[in-house]
Amino acid sequence: MLKILKTFYRYELKKPFWFFCFLVGSIAGSVIYNLFPLYYRAMVQNIEGSRFDALFGVLMSFVGLRALLIVLDIITRLLSDYVVFDAAIDVRRSVLKHIQDLDFSFHTTKSTGSLISAMKRGDGAFFTFHDALHNGILEVFVGFITMGYFFGLVDPAIAVITFASLFVCLIITAFVIKLNINARKKYNEEEDNISGIIVDNIINFETVKMFAKESWEQNRLKLAFIPWRKALWDYGLTFRYMNASVGITIVMTVFLILYLAIKKVSLNQMNLGDFVLVLTFSNTFFPKVFDLVWRFRDLAKHFADMEKYFSILDNKIEIKDPKNPVKIKTIKGEISFINSSFAYKGNKAKVLKNIDLTIRQGQTVAFVGRSGSGKTTLIKLLLRFYDLTGGKISIDGIDIKRFTKSALRSFFGVVPQEPILFNNTIKFNIGYGKENASFDEIKAAAKIATWIILSNRCQLSTIRM
Repeated sequence: MLKILKTFYRYELKKPFWFFCFLVGSIAGSVIYNLFPLYYRAMVQNIEGSRFDALFGVLMSFVGLRALLIVLDIITRLLSDYVVFDAAIDVRRSVLKHIQDLDFSFHTTKSTGSLISAMKRGDGAFFTFHDALHNGILEVFVGFITMGYFFGLVDPAIAVITFASLFVCLIITAFVIKLNINARKKYNEEEDNISGIIVDNIINFETVKMFAKESWEQNRLKLAFIPWRKALWDYGLTFRYMNASVGITIVMTVFLILYLAIKKVSLNQMNLGDFVLVLTFSNTFFPKVFDLVWRFRDLAKHFADMEKYFSILDNKIEIKDPKNPVKIKTIKGEISFINSSFAYKGNKAKVLKNIDLTIRQGQTVAFVGRSGSGKTTLIKLLLRFYDLTGGKISIDGIDIKRFTKSALRSFFGVVPQEPILFNNTIKFNIGYGKENASFDEIKAAAKIATWIILSNRCQLSTIRM
């Protein structure tokens, strides 16, 4: 939990001054809101004493404070939005950058559907955490301290009951939240499995149709929903446990407080104004205790999402850039594999063993061999998608590890085995490898590929793929 909060506030506090202003405004608003029962008491006492001139003054002060609270609430929420919007953007950019920097091996073992789901849920969880911590839980605790203080002035016994009630609610909540988090994690696993099946079907729709596997895929999804449904029921029941246990505790607490207050009024040990104070605080605060529990529920609900979201940043980058990289703009293009060996992580068998190969500048070379013999692996090693387990690869005599990965890959033009298209325009896809490519360059590239002839710039920028 502390690790998640530490990462969360690392982004929230990137604008420390505005975050501090937002926090002060939120606390001030909560204090003002919890002063209103004092005005109700003062009004009742002035009515009892027929002090109507003083009552008018109390009324004007009350209305002024209400107006101030509205203005303060608007300003505070604007500050809240200013902080959390930019923080959420920073998180998403950081996570995507880290995914881009992660090694090729990460992407080959990670489910795309699961990764997309984790990012989508995590982004929503970030906003929920911000709102629950600063606009919900903080407000309840400020209200609790204010109410406890004034209850102590009216009757210490009522204050003790209130503190004991909140303590019991927190114990119950902590216990149920633990069950909730575990159930949420299990549900997320099943949800990711469902997402993976759906994403696979959408991406590989052509293969599904080619092999007439529509019915088989539907049945696979149907079977996957069986454990998903059970996990969702287990998860949902934890909320029902929370509602029942906390609800009973709050009802019993309100009953005890009001019973004690009524008894003291009947014995002339409490005036009507103090009774109104107790009644109003009880009527406004204890529903907020329920809200506090639901806020904790939201935190619990999204804790697993935040944990998985931030855990992406914990994946280590093994293929790293050098601290002092070689910087050159152009190369001649002589490539050398020197006693090069490679085995995939966790696999003792070597895909390549003691390869010695030199490709001279301008030379055309074809790698021929059976599937799995290492042809594609050679290219991936050359681009540093993986690092050799032995030997060295050099370009113009320079070890490729001395270049940054971006600089190294900028030297190459690659035509992949399978067409990979972005959901964007023709211009975007053809010109992806060269920024600011001209219309003539893109038209020439399409013509060389014997693909299409683009008749005008409008087609280039509007036709999507």
